[in-house]
Amino acid sequence: MTKGVVACKKRWYKINKAVAQFADCYDQASRNIRSGSNADDIKDQLPTQSGGSKRTKVSATGAYSSSSNPETPLADEPGVDSPVRPQGSKKSKRRGKGKAQMFENFSERKSSVVKKLSLMEDIKNVREKELMEREKEREEEKEHRAKMMAIKEKEIQIQAAMKEQELQTQRYIKEMEIKAKERKMICKYLMLTRLQ
Repeated sequence: MTKGVVACKKRWYKINKAVAQFADCYDQASRNIRSGSNADDIKDQLPTQSGGSKRTKVSATGAYSSSSNPETPLADEPGVDSPVRPQGSKKSKRRGKGKAQMFENFSERKSSVVKKLSLMEDIKNVREKELMEREKEREEEKEHRAKMMAIKEKEIQIQAAMKEQELQTQRYIKEMEIKAKERKMICKYLMLTRLQ
């Protein structure tokens, strides 16, 4: 291997380590995303390093520190709060201008949406109640019609029976009239035969 290839490999390992650290921090920050945030907000949440990863001399005796950036607890660990970094002036100004107003607009929208949803729910309940009342009225109307039909059928049957009885009565009367005429004729015939 040539000298340039070895140097490139060493440089790549240094860059790769830094990129891996950044990617790990970025993944950790992206897991804690709040709604409405974007990539800039994620970058602002990344922890900053005050120094490099090299060890430094602590005292005049020549003792080295373990690391210049102490290990911070991960947000994934239970019961451990991640350290909070203070906001920068630009971010606070930006938030003061747009984000707070967006939050107010969001809360107003949320309350209006909640009101609309409750109104829609009330309308739905009223419609369901009206539908149930209409269904009940239809059932009552069907029952009433069935009763009326039964009454009309009975009336028709009674009228038919009365007509039949009337016809029978008329037949009986005609038979009786014919029999009466026959009797008269027989009586006349008998009287005539006696007279002769």
